Amino acid sequence: MAKLETEHVFNGSIEKVFSALRQYEKYPDYLPGVTKIEVLPSAAPKSVCQVRYELKIIKEFFYILNMFEESPKKLWWELADSNIMKANSGAWLLKKLEGGKTKATYQLDVKLRGFVPRTITDRIAETNLPAMLVGFQKLIDDHGEG
Repeated sequence: MAKLETEHVFNGSIEKVFSALRQYEKYPDYLPGVTKIEVLPSAAPKSVCQVRYELKIIKEFFYILNMFEESPKKLWWELADSNIMKANSGAWLLKKLEGGKTKATYQLDVKLRGFVPRTITDRIAETNLPAMLVGFQKLIDDHGEG
């Protein structure tokens, strides 16, 4: 999987969207494939924390991301460790819209260890991205004002 970028409009203020996206420990309840989350202390300069993800998408794997924040406009990450990825970096870029909505640009750049056919990685992205966006909207809807 190489680079992926998509835009989505969430119902919710920029502050509420930003706050909801930071609720890492709730991701297993809202995001497909996420089976466990552990929020860890920061381990990189200027990082706010590390988040250890455990997922089951075709097979079980984990990765740990160093998380960075610029409230309420940007969340971004860099890979710290993984049993399947060589690289994982990305961001949520948020922009306030009228009517209590927020435009979110989601960027992701992932490189997996070993050879994985592009058709498989593209299929994973195609099926998981829409469900992920629906899950995040539900998390935003269920999350109180941040």
